[in-house]
Amino acid sequence: MKELEAIGTKTQRFRVFSQSVAMAFEVNVDKSRPADNSAFISEAEKYYLTLQFAPPADNREYGWNSEGSILMKLSQNEAMALASVFLRIKPTLKIEKRKTTHRTHQAYKNITIGPNDRGGLLVTSGIVPVERGSFKPINYNLPVTQMDCVSTGLFLLGFLTLKMPWVSSESIITALRLSESKSCQ
Repeated sequence: MKELEAIGTKTQRFRVFSQSVAMAFEVNVDKSRPADNSAFISEAEKYYLTLQFAPPADNREYGWNSEGSILMKLSQNEAMALASVFLRIKPTLKIEKRKTTHRTHQAYKNITIGPNDRGGLLVTSGIVPVERGSFKPINYNLPVTQMDCVSTGLFLLGFLTLKMPWVSSESIITALRLSESKSCQ
């Protein structure tokens, strides 16, 4: 699979906006990874997903590169968990105390997703410094409409089919449903 076939010439991203914050999922290619002709490594392993939250900036724009933005590189398991929440297979999701760096400072990043009173989901994202005083904690609440939930879930499902080209989207959804039913028991 060639890079252009998989994601086109432009970066593939999906964004959700509110007045107080914007959220973006973006498919990226790890170009630092050397070409490997091993039978155990596929082309799909070069792709990864990032999740970013940005505060509003001047002139109806968002501060994607500002001090207040939160950027996370997601694992494949986290992408599957997020897809299962946005596709309404799983009711809630909590990613807590994910240790990472934020603008060269050690920090914990947290995401909580649950239902809101308008029929969609409420995404709460925050970042807390490991060492107190290194920077001010950041917290965002983003209400996501029902149709944005569907669009986000389908975008995430598309990423998962990119990462696992030999598995159909129907099989991924079935596996997510089976996993959720097993965890509810």
